[in-house]
Amino acid sequence: MTSASAPLCAGLSVVEVAVGTSELGFGAAGGVPGMILAGLGADVVRVVGEPVPIDADVPWGRVWHRHKRIARADRDGTRELLRTADVALVYGSEQMVEGRGLGYRDLVPHNAGLVYARCRPSRTSGGAVADFGLAVEARAGFCTQLAGHRPGPIFVDAQASAVGTASLLLTSVFALLGRRARTGAGGWAETSLYDGLLATLGCMIGRSERAAADVEYYWEHGSTFPNFLYRCADGELLQVWFGGKGMYESVIRVLGDEPSADGYYTDQMTGKLRDRARRWTEFFATRPRADWVERLRAAGVACEPVLGPGEVLADPHLAEIGLSATEFADGHEVVTFGSPLTIHPRTTPAPGASPAESATLPAESALSAAGSAVPTVEFAVPAAESALSAAESAVPQAESALPVTDSAGSPAESASPAADSAVTPAVLLDSDGDVLAGLKVVDFSAFVAGPLAAEILADLGADVIKVEPPDGEAMRAAAYAVAACQRGKRSLALDLNASGAGPVVARLLAGADVVVHNFRVGVAERLGIGEDTVARLNPRAVYCHASAFGAVGPRAKAPGNDALMQAVTGFERAIGGAGNDPIAATWIPLDIAGGWLAAAGTLAGLYGRAAHGHGYGVVTSLLAAGMLPHSGVYLSDGEPVRGPALDAAQTGYGPGYRLYEGSDGGWFALVVPDPDGWRRLTELPEVDGLAAEYTPLRGGAADAGARAAEPILERAFATAPAAVWAERLRALSLIAEPVEALDRDGFRRAVLDDPMNRQQGRVLAYRTDDWGFFEQIGPLLRYGPATARGPRPMLPGIGEHSTEVLTELGFAADEVEQLLAAKVVRQAADG
Repeated sequence: MTSASAPLCAGLSVVEVAVGTSELGFGAAGGVPGMILAGLGADVVRVVGEPVPIDADVPWGRVWHRHKRIARADRDGTRELLRTADVALVYGSEQMVEGRGLGYRDLVPHNAGLVYARCRPSRTSGGAVADFGLAVEARAGFCTQLAGHRPGPIFVDAQASAVGTASLLLTSVFALLGRRARTGAGGWAETSLYDGLLATLGCMIGRSERAAADVEYYWEHGSTFPNFLYRCADGELLQVWFGGKGMYESVIRVLGDEPSADGYYTDQMTGKLRDRARRWTEFFATRPRADWVERLRAAGVACEPVLGPGEVLADPHLAEIGLSATEFADGHEVVTFGSPLTIHPRTTPAPGASPAESATLPAESALSAAGSAVPTVEFAVPAAESALSAAESAVPQAESALPVTDSAGSPAESASPAADSAVTPAVLLDSDGDVLAGLKVVDFSAFVAGPLAAEILADLGADVIKVEPPDGEAMRAAAYAVAACQRGKRSLALDLNASGAGPVVARLLAGADVVVHNFRVGVAERLGIGEDTVARLNPRAVYCHASAFGAVGPRAKAPGNDALMQAVTGFERAIGGAGNDPIAATWIPLDIAGGWLAAAGTLAGLYGRAAHGHGYGVVTSLLAAGMLPHSGVYLSDGEPVRGPALDAAQTGYGPGYRLYEGSDGGWFALVVPDPDGWRRLTELPEVDGLAAEYTPLRGGAADAGARAAEPILERAFATAPAAVWAERLRALSLIAEPVEALDRDGFRRAVLDDPMNRQQGRVLAYRTDDWGFFEQIGPLLRYGPATARGPRPMLPGIGEHSTEVLTELGFAADEVEQLLAAKVVRQAADG
């Protein structure tokens, strides 16, 4: 039995296979899952080949790989590492992986307990796309979904596909590890950068047969809600949010604006709120930012300064909650992104824990944990939020049976495990069915991050009971959030503040395997659902708090939401481009990332419970989720080291990784990963004067050359239509993807109507009571080896399952009637 004081993943051996892959191309997807596992105590070895030349000036690996050992690839040595590993994180083309005998089917005969998470090249019915985030996002039309500072598509510097893929990989690994701890069997999971992109868009993509006009308008055209981003007297920018109870009136009072006669929601519906948002520009311009921050926070209004990527690392709060780490190297103070998950065990043994759940972890790996540096090592074998107000809230499908191709579109040497087995839509099975079959989850959360985390657990087979007020949770009015975050749950409409709610809550907690909430710090304790209460009633439960700023520290009780985190983490600045005003993403990507992070943390806790026999507390934060997209940025002596950054024209990182405009006004994405590709560019007749020196990115040692190359290539590519250039460049074995001009409706159709997306389960369609036939992004977690039921295709009405849940909790019929009569509980009317 591993000591309760040991890190959660102590004793686990993890091998990252990243041979032939690009740090720039995969972004956070290629490093963050292993970084988090290493931060939780796993021994992580990263196997690499020769560096991809375009990565020469990309510094992000210093953060992502700081606790890993780096090993140079050798086919036999890599295979031996994988045959003794607990977890494999494998990236790259089929030729580089399965073609070299490193696929799951090659390894499982030698390592039946292996947890194998595979990131494959992205495929839709349009074909395969190389593993570079820009190429994937261009092909998908994502570059057209956010208005920039100029007409046309923009390079959206949000690492959307990378962060989503990292989330899918990490969630998959912990789900598989939990299953292995219960059953002893390993398994595989697979994803792609395209799947990762879709994982960030749950609130953006939906289509219904008969939804209300405003709901369908959102899915078809997008949000028209004001951003409330203001420039102050000192030129600094401030992001304001007043969605919490009383905040709207407080903002009006602090600014000295005329009071609202009708209140926030009416003003929003009538357009008065938008008028105020415009008028307030003049108000905020009268005082410096620090003055407004002090005044607004004193009045209980949430606001955050707009910072650049990495700048928030200087905030002492991050060090206190483990979100930043400081080291001294070569005479410099270096501050990096820390751990986005806080997981603590409860040391009281679980009474009656089964032998499987008390099983010891696999033996300690012979490879010791690495320090903060990223050394190359030699091996003996060479190795290649709320039931209250907003103010208090802080499926698996089989791989396509179509022919598998490598990133260049040629037939792959080995198909995926799912394709080989030709199974139907599948999720990972244990002996009881779906990976979380038989587990009870009580979801007290509201808004997005908490509810999404619980939905992911429902997609994996858990029975999720959504506890919401009798009038419904706060986001019921925003149907897109209900659609994206409530699928597969049962609704119990319960007034937590009612005097008769106590016995219901106690039975819910006592029978739960997982409790999830995203209340602000202190609210759960006041409601009687704090961690100490849950631990007393149910010591084996996993308790997840999806917080805003963490559970401790000077900012713990501060409210937070997606917009505020976009501001303070540098997300808005990054998208805006050099010297421009920031641009906020409209699809609430950080709320979504927070949901995935909370799901991964919860699954980690369930793995720990199965492996060690006791419960766990898990704390995640929107702040951590907001830092993930630019987690490779760090501070050196107080100054951000960013690496590639977006230009003022919002085209990309430099001449070899950006968008170009053709003569027809169309655009295409170009990636030049190596000097050979650059040489082929120089030989094109239209490319006159391009220097022979390979200078793909701005900001590095060859910055001057990169800046000189861009206008030369811009002029050359303006001589023919974008699609013509893309075809010509592909013929030269360069990576080029046309950017189709898609409006919001066209973008969602491209996702929902793609045949391969439907075949692989990326799209889920079912009938709902309110909207009729409904389509949305489906569960994106693909597992094997066996088939299972998959998610419950339903959206719960308010209190739809109240009587059913109460009966299951052991309340007699007359007791249920009393709870209903006292309005402690509400049961939705039949039909």
